[in-house]
Amino acid sequence: MTINIIIIVLFVAFLYFVGYKRIFPYCMAQQGKKFLYKKLFIDKEVKKKEILRNFHRITKNRFSDEEAIEFFMKEKGLQLMSITPGTPLKLKYYLSFPPKAGLTFFEKVKFNETFIKYRAGNIKSKSEKKRKMQAEKN
Repeated sequence: MTINIIIIVLFVAFLYFVGYKRIFPYCMAQQGKKFLYKKLFIDKEVKKKEILRNFHRITKNRFSDEEAIEFFMKEKGLQLMSITPGTPLKLKYYLSFPPKAGLTFFEKVKFNETFIKYRAGNIKSKSEKKRKMQAEKN
């Protein structure tokens, strides 16, 4: 009887470790990545090629395309999260991990100068929404 209880407890602990500690974070990060990709890249290939070209120019081709897109998505995702109300949990979870590409200080400055004005598809800040509502009222 006690051996059965021990086996059940060990099985539940194993499921917790594998499911909650390994699989759940991976699934949430993948969903957050898909969500952010849909928000940032409305016309996918044109913007993506332009971003990659500028990123590789800044970093002198030190990083792969995947690392460059991930860095761009995480940087712009953090800005998106501060602009839009009601950010989904999956996006917050994806953005909580640092990007694989580590830029130097000067590369980050150039990156921000280059991409500071990049606007994602249909995302508007709170102030833009307020101005639009006030214009509609008047």
